[in-house]
Amino acid sequence: MKELPVFLLNGFLESGKTTLIKEIVENNDQYHDGSTLIIVCEEGEVEYEEEWCKKNNITVLYVDNEADLSVDYLESINKKYKPERIVLEYNSFFDFDKQEFPDYMVIYQQITLIDAKTFNVMFNNMKKIFQQMVQYSSLVIFNRCDGIKELAQYRRWIRGLTQQAQIAFEQKDGSLSTMLDEDLPYDLSKDNIHFEEDIYPIWYVDVFDNYEKYLGKTFKFKVFVRDVEKDGTLVCGHDVMTCCAQDVQFLGYEVKNDCNVKVKNNACIYLECTVQREYSKLAQEEVVMLHAKNITILPDEEPKTLTLS
Repeated sequence: MKELPVFLLNGFLESGKTTLIKEIVENNDQYHDGSTLIIVCEEGEVEYEEEWCKKNNITVLYVDNEADLSVDYLESINKKYKPERIVLEYNSFFDFDKQEFPDYMVIYQQITLIDAKTFNVMFNNMKKIFQQMVQYSSLVIFNRCDGIKELAQYRRWIRGLTQQAQIAFEQKDGSLSTMLDEDLPYDLSKDNIHFEEDIYPIWYVDVFDNYEKYLGKTFKFKVFVRDVEKDGTLVCGHDVMTCCAQDVQFLGYEVKNDCNVKVKNNACIYLECTVQREYSKLAQEEVVMLHAKNITILPDEEPKTLTLS
């Protein structure tokens, strides 16, 4: 059977899912070719008007119960409506790990929307729900950002839950930006930057999202060696508590050992490095890669878990 693309948007009620879907439909040429089936799993204040649906060749269906969004249901509506694509406005309280689709329905993109004005309170009370929402997302969008001073911290919290998704912030003009004017705990105007290990999680996240502004500078900090590859490439970083005490992840980068200092697994080292963007044989794609200019072997010590804040 022909592959049927599914575009999934999730986020809490009134996070802006319907508004974004309407903008995507109106501004994306592919939605003007053939019919679109929108499945709404929770209704907010913004509606899909009948006239708008007719104009854009869209059918809207409503599914309130998680159990009703079954494989049999999805197959039945595909046979009935024969859409070119499905847009799923998902309920974030549904258990997506248990969600099943027919084999021919393929998720092309998953986007998570977050209301920046309510994020602080909701994240601190429902961290696991946020983790479920973003773990498969390719894009996380913070909207309603005006007047919010903690956006840099919010980005670090989400980056701690997913290293795959792009994180963007909606500007006043409706455009998206991944860049923030944030108060970093180091001075990027300098060419040589040293920071203590507690700063590493902040540095890691900002390099991951904005590596361009780190090119051409030298950084010095303490890390632990997680792996030594056959070609001498190191995987170095720190264990970081990203969500709660039970959710600790190793946040690290590949390091090209250009100085040829012999290093063993689990070693504690003082790393002097530069930031590059290049192809990784380990990841089999382009990644942020560090190049070691100098490595100092430090006395063995027990790694401590850092905090992403």
